[in-house]
Amino acid sequence: MNDSTRGGASICGVKTPETKSRANAIASLGLIASMAVATAEAQNLAPQTPRLSAPEMPRQPAAKTQDLSVLPGQNSIQPQIVQRSSATDAARYLAGMSVSPESPLTRFTSDPRWIAHANAMTGAFSKLDQVQLSEIRMWGAEFLQPVTKFNRTCLYFFSGPDFLYADTFYPDCNTYVLVSLEPIESIPELQSVPPALLQNTLQNLEASLNTLLNFGYFETRDLREYSQRSQLKGVLPIIFVFLARSGKEILNVDYSSLGKGGTHGVKVTFLDPATGVHKALYYFSADLSDDGLKRNPAVLRFCNTLGPTNSLLKAASYLLHQDGFSIARNYLLQVSASILQDDSGIPLRYLTPEKWTLRFFGTYTGPINLFKTFYQRDLLQYYTTSSPKPLPFGFGYQYNSKDATLIFGVRR
Repeated sequence: MNDSTRGGASICGVKTPETKSRANAIASLGLIASMAVATAEAQNLAPQTPRLSAPEMPRQPAAKTQDLSVLPGQNSIQPQIVQRSSATDAARYLAGMSVSPESPLTRFTSDPRWIAHANAMTGAFSKLDQVQLSEIRMWGAEFLQPVTKFNRTCLYFFSGPDFLYADTFYPDCNTYVLVSLEPIESIPELQSVPPALLQNTLQNLEASLNTLLNFGYFETRDLREYSQRSQLKGVLPIIFVFLARSGKEILNVDYSSLGKGGTHGVKVTFLDPATGVHKALYYFSADLSDDGLKRNPAVLRFCNTLGPTNSLLKAASYLLHQDGFSIARNYLLQVSASILQDDSGIPLRYLTPEKWTLRFFGTYTGPINLFKTFYQRDLLQYYTTSSPKPLPFGFGYQYNSKDATLIFGVRR
């Protein structure tokens, strides 16, 4: 969710009436229960039970790319040997995945608490892939990539640390730009963190991922509480988890600021083994409200260098429906070659038919109660008359695919 007062990546930390009981009953209990079982197993206090497994890279210092089909405009993919970086090992440790044998983090992976963390993370991500991400990949291959694969930049306003969905929807992109209010801070050498604090960080990391893994979006409260309690601050640890769980090899991490206003950001260069391509992920902590962008437009100046973008908007708190976010809304309408969004993104009335070709998927039942004032009658009319194809996955605030709304606009 998104911060409706400051233009950040998540909303006010208030669970909606529709999601409050689900979040309490499913999100917290589901992951906590899996951790409890995993801890017992790790300590041999309970019988071993079958566990979900997630693909992991070999326990060796080098990673070899796969031989895959060539994308349009690319040369034949040649196998590469990439020395695994300490950043990749840090990401894999946080994600509950094996690290290089010579990594100083290896000694921590025999701790029963880390093993419990690894089992819980593997179970949660396996479930997410089964019910959400695999469906998105198949849907995207049919409806999205044939149109968007020639524009290689994904621009994701109000994203929080959600690289996972950006990568899943846009696997052909070479550059990902995520912008939201949540802060960015450097990650220390994990082996220098006191073991008790490091274990506490892993538990807080799991808690911060609960809502996304169970319902597909972040809540500000989860992220804020994680950052307050954790030894690792900011959103970069979560981004690292998503990079690791999507199989990426981190090559370099650069921290920087944009302009005199000091918009803090990070550039993560990584290898995508699925394509053999070196890619870049940028995250900027910026206020996207009109007041914020008037004070410091540096992030927009940076985005001007990207060329036409594939823009993603998801669980955006209907901020772009409001007058106080007109600069960001108009900017996306100007630079986007395509826009993929739920109904919380740009209001339909701005996606005029003389400029945009629109396709609708799923259904439109209106916003959840927290945002019911942003109901769009014109959007309901489109859904009533256009017979949209069903959506096989949840999207935005509607995690149930039967209630989800997805709008795909392509510039004419």
